[in-house]
Amino acid sequence: MPRYDLSRGSPNPAGGPFGRRRREHEDAVVEEDAAAPLTVLLDAADGPVTVRVWPRLPLEAPGPVLLACHGWTDSGEVFGPLATALDRRWTVVAPDAPGHGGTPLRPGPYVVADHLTSALAVLDGLPDLAGSGRTHGAVVLGHSMGALTAARLAAARPGLVRALVLEDPARTTLRRPRSAARMRTWLRGLRAGDHLSRVSWAAANHPDWPADELDPWARSKAEVDLAQLDGPVDWGEPLPALLTDVRVPVLIVHGDVRRGGIVSPAAAGRCAAACPAGTAVLALPVGHCPRREARRAFVAALSAVLDQA
Repeated sequence: MPRYDLSRGSPNPAGGPFGRRRREHEDAVVEEDAAAPLTVLLDAADGPVTVRVWPRLPLEAPGPVLLACHGWTDSGEVFGPLATALDRRWTVVAPDAPGHGGTPLRPGPYVVADHLTSALAVLDGLPDLAGSGRTHGAVVLGHSMGALTAARLAAARPGLVRALVLEDPARTTLRRPRSAARMRTWLRGLRAGDHLSRVSWAAANHPDWPADELDPWARSKAEVDLAQLDGPVDWGEPLPALLTDVRVPVLIVHGDVRRGGIVSPAAAGRCAAACPAGTAVLALPVGHCPRREARRAFVAALSAVLDQA
């Protein structure tokens, strides 16, 4: 499977001890920060997909893999703080969806179901991406839009997905999500300023977010390909319909609609009822991003799933 380490601009080398390394480049000595992800460009059937991997170098005794699918207008980079909060006991692999981060937009209408193609390439490539021996499958996490891709992954590869975690998932009802035109207007305004202005906007509008969430969020907004918002977004089947084909345990973590969450208790119940292999539901008094707004509770619930994987 061809892959290239975009962090260094050369074919991705194998392994090495985890931690801070030094490498020679001509006369300069460059420190490689182990907290930064390994960034890989992977060939998928529908085009290249950018993938971020934490920790940057394989651990001597690796734990399970968490494959994380981000939400609309985010990127895989936003899972860096979560990888740190997990104490790097697990490998976190986070692809950029088409039109987000470093993954180019695909031709034609923007169809969320089409994200499955590149996500499958990442899931099937985990033994190579996450280090040799990682063949026992992964826990798949999906936030908002990414929950739809995560559910499709679990249905498509039941032998490779051990559990599914859905964070305030999109499309739990027939109600239409936020329009592309409205999102485009908001993003254009946000991108009229510089990176620091976007960080300041996030800090002012999300005062309960940990500080380490702000930079990756702000960078992700600058990287969105606005062409995906030129027409309507096809969100596809509602989540309960997708979950009927998921044969692994599911954890649904959702916020409060009065605080900006998009999943009501009734919608979470309908999703849980659709899962054949059993479901746990965790409701938190937060908005649309439980892992940011209630990090300790979210990490504890996710760690319990990972520990059983």
